[in-house]
This record gives sequence, structure tokens and C-alpha cells, in this order.
Amino acid sequence: MTSFKPEMDTNTAHVFIQKVLNDSVSDVQSIDYGELSKVFSYKHHDKGYVIHFNSNGERFEKDQYLYKSFSSQGLPMPRIVESGKVDDIHFSIAEKAPGQVFVSLPESEIKMILPDLINKFTKMAQVPVVQSEKYGWIESSGNGTYSSWIEFIDSFFGEEQTGFWNHWYTLFESSFLEREFFEGIYTTMIDLAKCSPKERYLVHGDFHLGNMLTDGDSVTAIIDWEMAMYGDFMFDLGTMHFWTPQLQFPQMVRDAWVRDGRQIPHFEERLLCAMLIKGLDGLRFFAKKDDKDAYDSVKSKIISLMVKT
Repeated sequence: MTSFKPEMDTNTAHVFIQKVLNDSVSDVQSIDYGELSKVFSYKHHDKGYVIHFNSNGERFEKDQYLYKSFSSQGLPMPRIVESGKVDDIHFSIAEKAPGQVFVSLPESEIKMILPDLINKFTKMAQVPVVQSEKYGWIESSGNGTYSSWIEFIDSFFGEEQTGFWNHWYTLFESSFLEREFFEGIYTTMIDLAKCSPKERYLVHGDFHLGNMLTDGDSVTAIIDWEMAMYGDFMFDLGTMHFWTPQLQFPQMVRDAWVRDGRQIPHFEERLLCAMLIKGLDGLRFFAKKDDKDAYDSVKSKIISLMVKT
């Protein structure tokens, strides 16, 4: 399988961190985190920090904007301490949030924390974004990049791409990515996207249990905002439900909002649309990674979703 993370072992990270800080650090440990960044935790003057290494420095500028704009509004985001570039390596340093990732806990304990996660998600869906404009990826300026949510989704899977997805259509010829299946699901997804609201919301973009920390009682941090965007908040609920349907988190949010007198129009259509977006993205990602088992697993999930409709 192919890895998309920068080459960096613990010893190299240790030397790099000390070079950046011009001081000694201790307890440098690798964190198995995400698909595109190499991440390590360490201690400096007995305080914990996390450093991310990534080939794309723009994501760290975006992190700075998001922290400054939204952490004060009740969103549990680790404080960004420093970001920059040394020897062609982009990095970002944040304070280490207390707690452990949700996925390390048994399901029974995760369920006990879900009410607080609902509260955090609700705050995220309510933060004002009127200071910005447009939809899709949030740039370091704070604005989105597209004139509508559907335009963003369409561009997300467009043939002409830059960066990570440059020339990704070649995967239909060079890998096990199946064009007919992909395009059939894409057509359904775009049709469902017409039910999305015109209102813009802050969307995390990768809202799953691996990006959430807890102390056992509450959510202490929501991390990895690299995919943050403006659009339909159901995208985050769909991401969560695609990977952990047994938790029924979207329905829990819906029920909680109904109790507060809030409705979610076109709930089922928007949820399915979000899950199909996540599924299609997973298909092409695992095809590019040459991970056939993961690809087949995602395909099975998509087929199951379509059978239920």
C-alpha cells in the first residue's frame, strides 16, 4: 500500500523539534493520526504539545484562522502555538489536549459521552459565519471558495484538480476504481444535494471518533480541522454515520434539536447525500492508496446504503 505521509521517524522528529524551539524536549512519541500528516507528541518544560508535519503548509495557516475565529465560541479546539517551515518541511505545534481519542474506548463508554458531543456539534452548527462568504474549503483568509454547495461538491469530484487529487481520473484505468459504479453513485448524490439548504454552516469535514478527545465525561477537543469548509452541517453527521452507524448519532442530534423546537428539513436526503460523498471519496482514496480491502469495505457500505433507499 502507498503512504501519503511525510517521511519522519521519532529520532528525526526529536531533532527537528529541538531545532525549531532551540531548546531540549522529551518524551517524543509518534501518534497514529490521519492519512496525510505525520504527528508526534512531546513535552517541553513539562507541558505537553503535538506537532504535525505535512507537505501542505496552507492547511496550517487555515488552522490558525479557525482557532482564532471559533475557539472562543465554545468549540474545543487545541490552541495553535506556532507554525512554519524549516528545511522544506511544514509544521504546526499545538497544545496537547487532555484525554484520549474516542476510538480507544469501548462503545459503552463512548455512548455515555455522546450527549456532550451533541452539545458540541450543536455549537458548531450555530457559530456565526457571516464574517465570511462562499461555500467549500475555508481559505486562510476565512472565506470559502465556491458560489454554492453543489458547485463545491461537483468540483470536489471534478476531473481537473490540483494538489493531492491531480490527475485522479487515471485511477479508473490504472487501479481497481470502477468508473460505472462510481458515476452511478455520483449521479444519485448530486440529485440528493439539491435538498441542501442555502444557509452556510461551519463544517469540520472529517467528523469521526478518531478526531475527538475525551476525559471520560466530556469532549475535551475536536482535532484535525484540515478539511474544514462552509456548507451543509449534515456532511459531518453523514461522516460520523458512515463509519459508526451503530451509534445512531445523526438521529440523536435530530431528536435533541426537536426537543429544542428545531427541525432539520430533508433530513434523510441530506444524510444520504453526505454519506455518498464520503463513500465516493473513500473509494478513490483507497484506490490511490492501493488498499483493496478498504476499498471493498467502503463499496459494501455504499451498496448497503443504496439498498435501503
